[in-house]
Amino acid sequence: MLIISCKKMKAMDSYAINNIGIPSIVLMENAALKVVKNIDLNNMNSFTIVCGVGNNGGDGLAVARHLTLSGKKVDLFIVGNLEKRTQDFNINLNILNNIDVNFINIKDEEDLDKLKKSIIESDLTIDSIFGIGLTREVGGLFYDAIHIINQYSKDILSIDIPSGLDGDTGNALGISVKANRTITFHHMKKGLVNRIGYTGEVIIEDIGIPVKATKAILEYKE
Repeated sequence: MLIISCKKMKAMDSYAINNIGIPSIVLMENAALKVVKNIDLNNMNSFTIVCGVGNNGGDGLAVARHLTLSGKKVDLFIVGNLEKRTQDFNINLNILNNIDVNFINIKDEEDLDKLKKSIIESDLTIDSIFGIGLTREVGGLFYDAIHIINQYSKDILSIDIPSGLDGDTGNALGISVKANRTITFHHMKKGLVNRIGYTGEVIIEDIGIPVKATKAILEYKE
């Protein structure tokens, strides 16, 4: 099993997009489909999805679409400043708006209470707040949302990495989601190794980044 740093993962992703020509939105869609593949849709019918405003959050929005189109009950929450959303996040949010999927942008205690209620009533919480690029301590509403996820969820699935976990060291940056399963993409990240208390079972899924991208980046030293 190849274990890579977050820096190399980002470089492989960029190589696939910029050198090979795979649109980033395609990689995001592939990631979402692989997440859905790992959900027991026969026994799970209600979901709380908590997204940040970056591309990890965009993965979560795409998952929300697929679950909604499958007839599942989806409560969607976004934490973060929507003015800072990424382009691919925005594409997926616009699609959800066009198919009348509502969301709550968590801004205060009242919204956090709605998140808590939703999580208590849901079969699965899907965490897509932060990706592997997080380096700062988690605070504010992000901290509160992660605390609620950990305290009240029946089952937690994290997309790519549990939100709040350092992707290289495996240390919690103030607080981290404690997932039952983590669906990570392309290759194992250093920070996911032997951190089962945060990651739960780690499943590595291919999202269509060619071997050429991996080889090109592995030729360079950190």
